[in-house]
Amino acid sequence: MEQKKYEITDIAHPKYPWLHRIRALLPVNEQVSAGDLGGYVQSEDNLSQKDSCWIHDHAICCEDAVVHKDGRIFDGAVARGSAVVGGDARMFDRACADGNCCIRSGEIKDDARVAGTAIVASDTGELSPLIAGNSRIYGNVCGWYVVKDVVLPGENYRNPTQDLFILENGKRTVLVKERKLKPPEQIRKERAVQGNLER
Repeated sequence: MEQKKYEITDIAHPKYPWLHRIRALLPVNEQVSAGDLGGYVQSEDNLSQKDSCWIHDHAICCEDAVVHKDGRIFDGAVARGSAVVGGDARMFDRACADGNCCIRSGEIKDDARVAGTAIVASDTGELSPLIAGNSRIYGNVCGWYVVKDVVLPGENYRNPTQDLFILENGKRTVLVKERKLKPPEQIRKERAVQGNLER
C-alpha cells in the first residue's frame, strides 16, 4: 500500500471546528517538507494524496471541493461546493472557488470569486489567466488574460494568441507582444557561409 503524503491532524479551525489542519508525511513539493503543517480540510476527499497539490497557510478546501494534480491554494483562499482546483492552478489571498467550477490553470487572487460552472484554464498549455481584484467569474476564461471584471454565465473568453487580453471595469485592452521578423532559414545559412568565407 502506497504511503500517504499527508494526515489530518486534531488541530481544528478556530472559526469552523469541523475543519482540521493537514500535516505532510512526506516531502510534497518544493515548498512543503515532511512535518510541515498546511491549511484546513473537511475530509481526505478534499486533497489528493497523489502528486504535488497542497493547501497552504490558512486556506480551506471543504464540502465536495477537491485540490488535485499540482493545484495549490494559499493564504485565506477557499475552495468549496464541488469546485475543482487542479492542473497548475494557484489561489491566493481571499479568493474563492465555489459551485461546480473548474480551475485548471492560472492565478486567482485578491477577492476574486470563480463560481457556477466556470472554467479557468490555459489555452495553449503555456499562458494562463490571472483573475484578480473583485472579479466574479461565472463563464469561461482560457488563455492569457488579466481579468478584473465580471464574466457572466454563458460568456466564453478564449485567447489562443501570445498577446495579453485585459478585461477591467467594462473595458477591453490588448497588449501586443512585439515580434521581430526573422530571415528564412536559407538566408541565415547563406549569411553564415558568407561570414565564414570573409574570415
